[in-house]
Amino acid sequence: MITRPHDAGRRPRRLAVLEEVKSFLSDFPNGLLLNVLPPEHHTRMHIPGSRQACVFETAFSEHMEKLAPDPETPIMVYGAGASLDAAVATAKLLGLGYRNVRMWPGGLNTWRMAGLPLEGEDPCAPLEKNPAPPEGEYELQPLEGDIRWTGRNAHSSHYGHLFLKSGYLRMERGRNGPEGEGEIIADMGSIADEDLAGSPWQRVLLAHLASEDFFHSALYPEARLRISRLYPLPDTLRRESSGVPDHLIRGEAVIRGRSERVDIPAILRRDGDGLVLTLRADLDRTRWGVLYGSSKFFRCLGMHKVDDIISLEARLAFRRVN
Repeated sequence: MITRPHDAGRRPRRLAVLEEVKSFLSDFPNGLLLNVLPPEHHTRMHIPGSRQACVFETAFSEHMEKLAPDPETPIMVYGAGASLDAAVATAKLLGLGYRNVRMWPGGLNTWRMAGLPLEGEDPCAPLEKNPAPPEGEYELQPLEGDIRWTGRNAHSSHYGHLFLKSGYLRMERGRNGPEGEGEIIADMGSIADEDLAGSPWQRVLLAHLASEDFFHSALYPEARLRISRLYPLPDTLRRESSGVPDHLIRGEAVIRGRSERVDIPAILRRDGDGLVLTLRADLDRTRWGVLYGSSKFFRCLGMHKVDDIISLEARLAFRRVN
């Protein structure tokens, strides 16, 4: 394997411009025009003459040793553009001992904006595929999703899950893309704990959560999220990432029979003929009258003090019904 980190330190990376990329393969017949995006993206579109080694893969160095066994190989690195992929790949190549590395920060985005040709199975497709959800009605698939909860106190935390019961989304045309409204219903009698599995205290905790002190599930067997508006965030706030919200849920949460307004960031993605909505929310339980152990309402709690915030993570899967 090529490893000459000291050589790399003496030869910093070069930033290339568009004209250099256009003439790179003719100027360097033995050079490597390197696309560092995933293979499926390279198959869809790439600059003519490119080879591919995904910088996100742990086997990046092994791929490079096959593509360019000679550390003197001239390499022009590019990625999507407006992205750190090319910079990270260049740093890795220098660390591996390659001595003739150029980085083009413009990437596919700049190449396309310049009207230059691309090769691949779908070179005219959007750079990133995240098609908007079609308008219509979607039915919740309870067995394909889940709600996970975490509660805490000063000494420990408890966590588990809550089963979904039913729900729907109705997507319609909006000003900045499809918007939705709907409702999600959870079964409060299904609250389960995981951290105390195998302990006799698990049954004690679950009984306490179901009691009047907490969710009084015998009297209030359901919790609801009424979605009055599900809409995309402005483009300046959106990210093509599974971890960063691109939509906002505006509506009401009904817990213990009490309705309170909520705004919850969420991620909405197409999944075949359906949709997947994922969200994370920190809810102050005292807004819904769940007051047990709250230092906002009681003094001298000692070991009975419980944090007011309950953290929820949900994956909601929907199937189109029309």
